[in-house]
Amino acid sequence: AGGGGGGPDWSGLAIEPVAATTVADSISVDVPRDGLAAVRAVVESGGAAVTVPDAAILGAIPELARGAGVFAEPAAACAWAGLKKAAAEGRVKPTETVVCLCTGNGLKDVASARKVAGEPVALENRVEAAMAATDGLG
Repeated sequence: AGGGGGGPDWSGLAIEPVAATTVADSISVDVPRDGLAAVRAVVESGGAAVTVPDAAILGAIPELARGAGVFAEPAAACAWAGLKKAAAEGRVKPTETVVCLCTGNGLKDVASARKVAGEPVALENRVEAAMAATDGLG
């Protein structure tokens, strides 16, 4: 149904509050401030949305660090976890070009990174020590 402009009529839509609990605290809100705008952008662009569990978010943190050199906080790692899920569901095809934005730095939530990566390793202040410690990490 149109609202006069030929597009969808958004006037009757409302975002339903939920009890948001996630390790990705930067995006954990019961009622998103711009929730309707986000839904509108997804629908009007022909896009889609997915949800991911905390385990997938936490798993994405070391994957991004090791695979892309990106130290992401959980809310940013959520983008990678969501892309992986969308690809696994066939929503994103292997031939498509995708940009995955991970904008939150891992220093915002070091505790979550430690949950999946463990404690930092102390090394001697020598290049050789760093090379030996990272040999084989890939």
